Amino acid sequence: MVEVGSKAPEFTLPADSWESRVSLGDFLKEGDVALFFYPGDWSSVCTDQLDEIQQHLDEFERRGVRVLAVSTDSPWSHRAWAEARGISFPLLADFNKEVSRSYGVLREQGFPDRAYFVVDRSGVVRARRVEKTPKDRPDLKQVLQDLDAVL
Repeated sequence: MVEVGSKAPEFTLPADSWESRVSLGDFLKEGDVALFFYPGDWSSVCTDQLDEIQQHLDEFERRGVRVLAVSTDSPWSHRAWAEARGISFPLLADFNKEVSRSYGVLREQGFPDRAYFVVDRSGVVRARRVEKTPKDRPDLKQVLQDLDAVL
């Protein structure tokens, strides 16, 4: 598990196509990052979680924080789901499960825990939370409080 105070593992993942790549390092050049892991597109809990993040995206942007979300679904699933839900932040395809594994959030069932990591622009993890079950989701107010407390 990636601990608070440690360097966040760097990654480059497909976004809405296999050709479109997004790296953590590129986003950190623009500011701090709130990195969310979620089990999968199209489930009710994931839909509610990412809809809520989208509805409050301006609160992240006002703090200078970029949002990235990672699951093990394909880029095509991400694109269709983002278009259907109106999600404008990058949904990244950890199809090989390497990033979820490197952050310590890959469940033995093959999908990531629902979790978030606050990564400052120097690449250091400043806050994290991993939910106990896939049904639990982060309290967005707590995420924003963590951002305010550590950045």
